[in-house]
Amino acid sequence: MKKKLVTLLFAGLLLALTGVAQATQVTDTIQYPTGYFCPNAAATYDAPYYRWYDEDWGWQHNALNYTFSSATLNISAWDVDAYNGEVDDIYVKDNGSWVNIGSLAGASDQWSYTTFTLTSNFYDEIVSGLEVWIDIDTTHTYDNWAVALAKSVISLDGAEIPNPNPTVPIPGAILLFAPGLAGLAALRRRMSR
Repeated sequence: MKKKLVTLLFAGLLLALTGVAQATQVTDTIQYPTGYFCPNAAATYDAPYYRWYDEDWGWQHNALNYTFSSATLNISAWDVDAYNGEVDDIYVKDNGSWVNIGSLAGASDQWSYTTFTLTSNFYDEIVSGLEVWIDIDTTHTYDNWAVALAKSVISLDGAEIPNPNPTVPIPGAILLFAPGLAGLAALRRRMSR
């Protein structure tokens, strides 16, 4: 019985420690199948993922009820020709109003992130679920520039963001909690014997 109690305490401690590691740096990634995010690189130029000036759209991040001191919004886009005059504005909701936080910088014919620093006035929105909107090709009223998005990532306190390509990586939280969950599973098997 004493050995089972020690094993249970060890597994609980391991799970708690991995939870503490996760609480300090958090990311929230929104990607396919939400909205019009590309499911893979092969769909980059396919409708409805490759979108034009009159095909603006928005999405909402999950509520991140954590204590944090810095936050960024990172949007992965394909074929942003900002150097050539393409302007795709990003808005986030703050206290019921849409606020323009800047334009995608990106790069032509490759997946890349544009990072927006979210100031403290957006923290309450992050805690309740940040709403984001893209206004595509704001300088034209006809199909001139198009863009495809792969991911929208909120990073708290400098948490590492995933690869910008539209793949589905193993989330960091699973990697952090896996040892604790494995310990609890082993304990359960041991106790059922």
